[in-house]
Amino acid sequence: MSEIRKDPISHTWVIISIERAKRPSDYTKASAENENGQLSENCPLCKEAAIPPPPNDPWSGIAKERNNQWVTRVLPNKFPALKPDVSLAQKEENGFYHSLSGVGGHEIILDSLNHTETLSQMKLSQLEAMLLTYQTRFFRWKLDHRISYVLIFRNYKKAAGASLSHPHSQVIASPIIPPRIFEELREAKEYYKLHRECIFCRMIRDELKLRVRLIYQNPSILIFSPYAARFPFETYIIPKKHLASLEETDKKTLKDLSKAFKFLFSRLAEVLSDPPYNYMLHVSPLKTPGLLYYHWHIEVIPRLAMPAGYEFGSGIFINPTSPEEAAKILRKKENDSSAT
Repeated sequence: MSEIRKDPISHTWVIISIERAKRPSDYTKASAENENGQLSENCPLCKEAAIPPPPNDPWSGIAKERNNQWVTRVLPNKFPALKPDVSLAQKEENGFYHSLSGVGGHEIILDSLNHTETLSQMKLSQLEAMLLTYQTRFFRWKLDHRISYVLIFRNYKKAAGASLSHPHSQVIASPIIPPRIFEELREAKEYYKLHRECIFCRMIRDELKLRVRLIYQNPSILIFSPYAARFPFETYIIPKKHLASLEETDKKTLKDLSKAFKFLFSRLAEVLSDPPYNYMLHVSPLKTPGLLYYHWHIEVIPRLAMPAGYEFGSGIFINPTSPEEAAKILRKKENDSSAT
């Protein structure tokens, strides 16, 4: 059974998941693979997507039907880091070490039923359906009083941690607020106390004014390279309007978000030869919706450089590409108004 353990010398939690150790690195033999992973006829996600879910299936989400075909699909992870059928309990060892039972959820979202489709290749309607499916997972997990935080993320290609090549995202619902989110919340709250303004809203205003790290904007969404980017070509996708959670986001903003996704991932594929990447959706905790000092955003990290000894030892990252240069490269030509 999974266990969530706290490091006694830092605000760090670790999920010890024995179940994940049973996960094979892939689901087919090497002879049945191409360079992108499993062939569609051997893909377990393709097979799962072909099976209609039973009525009232909690994993199905909103998964839309079109001519009895799913546009997106939500499935329980077969090798979950956390499980919903576990009682929330705390444990101590020697009055010093602290842990929680591995309660939570771990889902897979099929971003598309097309086995070989990438984000850069998806139609806007497919991207919009994927993002709408993301939104429904927050509504679903909000019903579970044990859950404090839901993190949606995507690992693309093996170098970024993907064990399956079928286009998919993941959802982990946990009883704790992740340390990275905790730090963001703390800093944002302190800034709000001093300035009575959301720090992310201030960041948006500055990036729109300075424009040197601006990559793309449309009526609702902004993409920019963060001032202290930790990795080459790290980018933020963020709504211009103050919104603490994806739950609060309307359909017009989600539609604009799908256009921003199309732009960014097409540019990454074109400029950086379709690199491996991770992206993570940061939102306010489930139990504190509507925060005035927190602003949801998506962090996109192309896997172009590996953290090494200094980064792991110090927590300080060395980035060989300035965010200003990265933004300049990712922007389209100056005469293309869609870029800014």
